[in-house]
Amino acid sequence: MKCFRQGTAIAVASLFAISFTVRVATAAELKTAGEIMGFSSAKMATYKTWSADYTQSMSMLGAPMTINGRLLQKLPHKMWMQLDMPMMGQKGKMTMILGDDNIMWQVMDMGPQTKIMKVDVAKVISDTVNLTGAKFNPLDQMDPSKHWEATKEMYDYQKVDAREGDGQGVYVMEGLLKPGAVTNQQLAAEAARVGKVRASIGHGDGFIRRLAQYDKSQTNIIMSMEFKNVKFNVEIPDSTFVYQAPTNAVVTDMTPMIEMQMRAREGASAPAAPNSAPPPPAPPAPKTK
Repeated sequence: MKCFRQGTAIAVASLFAISFTVRVATAAELKTAGEIMGFSSAKMATYKTWSADYTQSMSMLGAPMTINGRLLQKLPHKMWMQLDMPMMGQKGKMTMILGDDNIMWQVMDMGPQTKIMKVDVAKVISDTVNLTGAKFNPLDQMDPSKHWEATKEMYDYQKVDAREGDGQGVYVMEGLLKPGAVTNQQLAAEAARVGKVRASIGHGDGFIRRLAQYDKSQTNIIMSMEFKNVKFNVEIPDSTFVYQAPTNAVVTDMTPMIEMQMRAREGASAPAAPNSAPPPPAPPAPKTK
């Protein structure tokens, strides 16, 4: 069950990470972060689908972890992702599917065992958006053309020189979190651990090729995502983004747990989300003699 929850955390982090993460380019070199973001948004608006090989390096429960996989997306919100990742000392595989119904399915294969989870992403967002203090809709941010719209509200980006490791033929920007961009205390504390964000954007296609978060020293990477073999406007059947659990399969709905965790970030005094059922009453205290 522990690795089951870790998988959910990674899936949701990946989804939000992608979240956290307009002028058309001319022959002239773009000189400012604003020009780069405008160029990237304009180019990405012309892509209806895209696919890429995906690598994410991060620390999970204090241990380094590298995840490799393949990602397909069909705008605005359809996503298919398959990841190879270590789980409990074994090599596991997790497939995530998000379709028009905004249900994110997660199918985890670890040895002979298969675990199936689902998260109602739209419900989580609608029930908890006021608690997170974020100023964006993560589902909208899955549309790369809208990525910078929210990102520039959170980070103060500046263009910097490219260096080894940024990739070939890219613009590079570094950003610092703006004061007050995140109002939730715990999320703000977590964001404060990040010294800077560094993004590499393709010269020709405007696509984010690499995104890295650095610690407060601004030298040590604490999380990075990289996309390679990127292809645009490839034909992807809608059936790719539809999942039907096998008959008699045990499906765990993680939606209530995710909502509870997000409310817990705000503290016990946080109000319940609108239209959500109130928590059960506490059991009566034992009588004293």
